Amino acid sequence: MINEAGIRCFLTLAQTLSFTETARRTYMTQQSVSKYIARLEKDLGFQLFIRTHHYVMLTKAGERFYALFSDFAERFSAAMDETRQYYDEMYGTLHFGYLEWLDITKHIGQAMKQVQQERPGLRFAGERQPQYELNVLFSQRKLELIITYREFAPREQGILRAKVLDTPLVLLVSGDDPRATEDASAEDFKNNPFIKAAASAETLSESKLRAMRQCRELGFTPSELIISPNLESAYMATELGQGVLVSTMLSRMSLNSQLRCYPIGQTEELLCFWHEDEENPAVAGFARCLEQKESGKE
Repeated sequence: MINEAGIRCFLTLAQTLSFTETARRTYMTQQSVSKYIARLEKDLGFQLFIRTHHYVMLTKAGERFYALFSDFAERFSAAMDETRQYYDEMYGTLHFGYLEWLDITKHIGQAMKQVQQERPGLRFAGERQPQYELNVLFSQRKLELIITYREFAPREQGILRAKVLDTPLVLLVSGDDPRATEDASAEDFKNNPFIKAAASAETLSESKLRAMRQCRELGFTPSELIISPNLESAYMATELGQGVLVSTMLSRMSLNSQLRCYPIGQTEELLCFWHEDEENPAVAGFARCLEQKESGKE
């Protein structure tokens, strides 16, 4: 069986043509060098060197195997450098994303600090994205972990998940709606047109079914279902008074817009997702810390 030490001895001897110098460079005895060369010649079935009392030289077979092993050594070294650079970059940075309207900076920051205690020097590259882009980037492996609502869960196989937190659901109503007073409740708007954002790679009929399912769960009987192409358009349609929208208290639009918020009495799960074949060990650790923040573990 050809081994790395034998090839290293062979390449060094082919360059020096001296057993003494080869032993010095490889930190071996001359006897060990001779044994490795003899073993390599036996494994290959060819004599690699001509040895006399006055000189050492390569045979024709030796010249050919020197070219082969030299090329292999260069390729191996290049592959090692490229692979080391790839894993250094991968292990050194964690790329994650979350819905751009979510106000979860505090939750993420706490989890990041905990992970960095375990992995000093780890860098985080986080980005807010619209729901559709978030799933696309995750599918393309440009994001290693994403945080989004259960209803927007990636549909791929081999996806792991963990719950980040539960957040109260609210009904958003345009502030221009004359019924949107401080004394009003979500019940007062259960017959209004119901706005729902489409999910990634979802057909219009699938979006409507998802909207009808949520309406049944909430006891709403809307006069119309309005499917917006994305979450941003859904918020805009609500602000324009085209209908009502179910959101959460983590939404920046719920907190910072002119929309009226009415509690619904239910919660929505915010989850993080990552691929089960993800090589970066920091991803699972980050997910675990996000989950611990929800459960109160430290």
